[in-house]
Amino acid sequence: MTFRLRIFFTLLLFMSLIFSLVLQLNRSLVDKTYDQLAETRFLFVSQSLKTALELNIGLGFPLAELRVSQDLIEREKADDDQILAIEVLDERGRSLFSTDRGTVGEEAPNRWFTALQTTSGQRWTVVERDAIVIGVPIVNDFERTVGYVALQYAKTYFDQRLDEFSDNLNLWGLGIFAGLALALLASATALTAASAARPRALLAIFSGEGAPALNGDPLVDLASAGQEKIKSAAAYLDSRAKDLQRLDDEL
Repeated sequence: MTFRLRIFFTLLLFMSLIFSLVLQLNRSLVDKTYDQLAETRFLFVSQSLKTALELNIGLGFPLAELRVSQDLIEREKADDDQILAIEVLDERGRSLFSTDRGTVGEEAPNRWFTALQTTSGQRWTVVERDAIVIGVPIVNDFERTVGYVALQYAKTYFDQRLDEFSDNLNLWGLGIFAGLALALLASATALTAASAARPRALLAIFSGEGAPALNGDPLVDLASAGQEKIKSAAAYLDSRAKDLQRLDDEL
């Protein structure tokens, strides 16, 4: 492998490592941003339902008897096709109202039940294979948790959007990388070509063949200037020697 190719592949390897790190960092940042946007979006829906239910509880209606709850959760689900299901749970995790009416009266899944127990009346989140569940507590006027709103939204939709964005990002990155690689190859070719031509240029200068054109090489320019000084000094000494020889002949 020539010196030129060694330089090119070394720089190309270094540049590819930098690009890989940048792409991985961008993917992580975008992934985190998508998760935060999705959570904020559906948390707003959950909080809206929580507020509406707490207002009705404040009027003296028990949560289990709030028939308006079914209308509220079905309306919210109909407005967003990424919502898979919404349930209203009592404080023990039993389903009181649900957009999937077949689950009404059943206990919450084990992971939901564990989450609402460990959070002690705080907001909780459960990540499932194809969905994410956000739970927010429903609190009465005495600051007692009487139930939960559990909203389940599709995780695969946001994963697909993230994959599409990442694919576009990778295509842009590959295009930029290819352009930089070509520019790097051209630079390495010019650099090593100049380096290879330098010894021949110096040899030509000091052998008296004249200075070949080698644009912008400071070492060749310095050698040319030095050779000119040497020639001038030699010519001066030769002329002085001739003058001395002539004076010697006259005497």
